[in-house]
Order: sequence, then structure tokens, then C-alpha cells
Amino acid sequence: MASTFERVRDVVVAQLKVKPDEVTPEANLVDDLRADSLDIVDLTIAIEEAFQGDAEFEIRDEDAENIHTIQDILDFLAQQGIA
Repeated sequence: MASTFERVRDVVVAQLKVKPDEVTPEANLVDDLRADSLDIVDLTIAIEEAFQGDAEFEIRDEDAENIHTIQDILDFLAQQGIA
């Protein structure tokens, strides 16, 4: 089974059309992966859909404002009980 990072990476690659090796925990969504505000909204929806079978959660606007890097996504998911 794929790790949480691998699953997040796959979603980010599909949504942002970036290469898998560009997606690292330290990668900044805007600065490194060239996401704009609409990309971020689409990405949060895709993350919710990709992990909906693991836990019931929603990425609220307040949560999304604090997500700047891949590690931030991983930390948020860990807070939801997804490891």
C-alpha cells in the first residue's frame, strides 16, 4: 500500500501537472510547484476526495490558509488521523 506521502504526491502531480520528483515535503505549492489560488482550491478538493475513505474530514478555508508546503498537507492529514 502506498504511503500517505506517495498518495499526496500522486494527487499533487495530477492536479498541478508537475513531475513527481518536484514534489518533496519541503516543496512550496506556490513558489516551487507554481500553483495559483484556483489550483490550491482544486488541490484541497482533490485531497479530500483522495482520502475520504480513510477519515471523514473537510479542509476548511481556515485550514487551507495554513497549507503552504507538501509537509503542511501531510501534517494536516496526520491531525485527521491519516498517517
